[in-house]
Amino acid sequence: MKTQATLMLALAALFPAAAFAQASVTVYGSVDAGLRYQTNVDAEGHGMWTTSSGNYYSNRLGFRGVEQLGNGLNAHFQLESGFNSKTGALDNTNNVLFNRTAAVGLGGSWGSIDIGRQYTIGFRTEKFLDPFDHHYTPIVPLSSGAGTSLPAAAKTAGLSASSSSGTRFNNDIQYTGSFDGLTLRAEYAPGEVAGDAGKGTAKAVGFSYAKGMLLAAGAWTDKQTTTGFDNHAFVVGGGVKVHAFTVKAGLSRERQETASAGSYQLETRFGGVNYQVNQPVEVTAAFYRSDYDSRTGGGRRDLTLVGAAYHFSKLTNLYAEVDFNRYDDALVPSTKQTSQRAVQLGVMKMF
Repeated sequence: MKTQATLMLALAALFPAAAFAQASVTVYGSVDAGLRYQTNVDAEGHGMWTTSSGNYYSNRLGFRGVEQLGNGLNAHFQLESGFNSKTGALDNTNNVLFNRTAAVGLGGSWGSIDIGRQYTIGFRTEKFLDPFDHHYTPIVPLSSGAGTSLPAAAKTAGLSASSSSGTRFNNDIQYTGSFDGLTLRAEYAPGEVAGDAGKGTAKAVGFSYAKGMLLAAGAWTDKQTTTGFDNHAFVVGGGVKVHAFTVKAGLSRERQETASAGSYQLETRFGGVNYQVNQPVEVTAAFYRSDYDSRTGGGRRDLTLVGAAYHFSKLTNLYAEVDFNRYDDALVPSTKQTSQRAVQLGVMKMF
């Protein structure tokens, strides 16, 4: 008995963190709904009123947890699912429950390493540079590439409408470290193709910097399709903060190689300004130009977006926006309309 007691005391001394580890789990999410009117929604040029879902901020329900393991080390996880506030249905494809994020990792003063389904470095860099800070994702061509109708052949080949090589990767191993205003990222997502370690694989590196008045960010992504064709993408940009104004601008470009059709390319240039009018009110205006290029021809989409938000609190706001789209050549949508206007009003509640 004395020997067992001595052994237990020795183990407790060697592993104090295990005895005193602290864990916490947070349930969080957001609900966003509104009313939207859009012109030229069909070939006849009709307009349409709709209720909108997740326009200012995508609807989500998530679980986030962290356990302090001692000596500055922690274990953490995040599970996040999307839903449609119009119907209550899950907003996913292929019956994926946690379609937005499903990742677990370890972290400390050196940064963190996370494994699972998570946002790509290209997406995180575009979000950092976006004048709207990833709001209005069903409209803005960054991140998911909303509103940009690529030709079917380009999509089949593997080109994404976001021009940043995709919003999320499965099987993603990602490092993040933040050091005095500088954030460094690297990721590797194996393709899990038997007999070929390169096919379906994605690799990326990136950084962002925010300190004082200056903002800067960049990322490079290199991946292969499951059939072995290269896809390269980069995002770069910067900005300044002066009093109540924040100005941002950036460029993203993705290029997809093919066996016999040459290369497909999508480039998006964007810029805008955010003005914090006072504590509850902010106004943002931005312009996004998407240029598509291929051996058989190209196309263009121009989006001008102006939005305002009244923040009742950090968790609740009322928002309004007006947007103007123009389409040319290969990026003209299936309605065959070359222009579109829209206005919407909505409310967003986080918890």
